[in-house]
Amino acid sequence: MTVYGVIAYFLVLLIALIYKTPIVRGPWLFLLRAFFPNWKFFHAVGYVPHLYARAASRSASGELEWSQWEHLYPRSLQNFWHLFHNPQTNLGLAQQNLIDHFWADLQDAPDGSDPRQFVTYKMVAHFVEGVLQEKYPDFSHSQFELRMLLDNTTQTMQTHVMMTSPVAAKS
Repeated sequence: MTVYGVIAYFLVLLIALIYKTPIVRGPWLFLLRAFFPNWKFFHAVGYVPHLYARAASRSASGELEWSQWEHLYPRSLQNFWHLFHNPQTNLGLAQQNLIDHFWADLQDAPDGSDPRQFVTYKMVAHFVEGVLQEKYPDFSHSQFELRMLLDNTTQTMQTHVMMTSPVAAKS
């Protein structure tokens, strides 16, 4: 009986390799992708998308005074107890997944398209505003960048900016 099960398994695997299924597309499927991780990091080793943001507040003279660019998803320290309960890192992984989806949208977008129309852009902008609100409660404007970083084990070797958002007033 076990031999037949193994043969059936390999037959199903062979059929799955030969038979090509159509690609399913549609707006409802686009919205459901938030439930699935972005596995594109398995396709190639190289540049990785990172999100940086800065905040500004008005000075006495009325000019915007900007903070330094801040990395919004730095690596967290590992801890033995995180094996059992680690909500902050899980939230951070979901946020990084959003950044990966945003990068994929920018890659797939036709030249000249406005990224502000993407759902992922709006989600990233909302995320940035929430993080900056915690660090700079009195900020009036914000801006973020999607940077592609090439890292090795000790340092960042190369960086290039993929997209810089326009300056946005706090909503």
